Amino acid sequence: MELDLFARLWEEIDFDDHPLSGGHQPEPDGELNVKMTPNSIRLEDARLSFLIGEGSDADSVHRWAANDVRINDGPERLGVHRWSMTPQSVSPELRQWLIQNIGNPEMIEGESVENYRRLLRRLRSQLESKLPNWTWHLEVDNKADRMGWYVRAPESWCSLFTIFVGLGWDAQIPARGFLLFERAPPGELDRPDEAEANRLDGLRTVALCNGHRGALSLLAKNMEWALEPQPYKLELPGDVELWPPSMGRWPLLHGRSNSIEDTVDWAAIIIDALQPAISTLSATIDGISWQ
Repeated sequence: MELDLFARLWEEIDFDDHPLSGGHQPEPDGELNVKMTPNSIRLEDARLSFLIGEGSDADSVHRWAANDVRINDGPERLGVHRWSMTPQSVSPELRQWLIQNIGNPEMIEGESVENYRRLLRRLRSQLESKLPNWTWHLEVDNKADRMGWYVRAPESWCSLFTIFVGLGWDAQIPARGFLLFERAPPGELDRPDEAEANRLDGLRTVALCNGHRGALSLLAKNMEWALEPQPYKLELPGDVELWPPSMGRWPLLHGRSNSIEDTVDWAAIIIDALQPAISTLSATIDGISWQ
């Protein structure tokens, strides 16, 4: 169960908080060191350490609570996680094991995030089968205009393509469904070991936007949509646009639902529409240049 707990806590940390070396996968890198007390469990691999329960001796600390509450205001990089971890946040088997080892959680005072947790669980439940082997990473304290899941392409694809799905808002728009299909533009790297994936994603982007048979061009029903550096509105529910690479932005698709209530069903429709594009990402495309 220690491996299950490590994987579950790994999903809770923001993707941008992953160490600059080592993999992004939820399996431990190297040996997993475990330390248990009556009130806490500490796990550590070669990348970082987790603690659930009482204490603070870890890179990423998670409070075991009976209720879903906001623990702090963030944004903080690592440290005490912004949201509590509850029995509802883990599998029944892991829940029982945690209770046996560190006891039943207690209620914690704070602003409830139960509805947000419930929505994010529903989103993942609805979409996970459509994105097999993609990894899920919670983002709730990194950017001021969104909360949700960053879903990363399988590591075996050597790709930095991600899908953000959750809620988004700004000064003019209240919270509603928000979805991005994005990659890093050529040369924009967070880590040196991303160079090859970034290069291949540049080639994949050319293929996706190709004016003859590109999957995004077919989605647009317009083979010339990518020629102008401006958003191209799609005939899909909500406000969904393709953003051509010439705009110099990370997303290739940017979408908002009509309301917060339709977020889950709307996101499923958009992911279904993206399936032809997603299906091309596993190919190692070579022989063409970004220019």
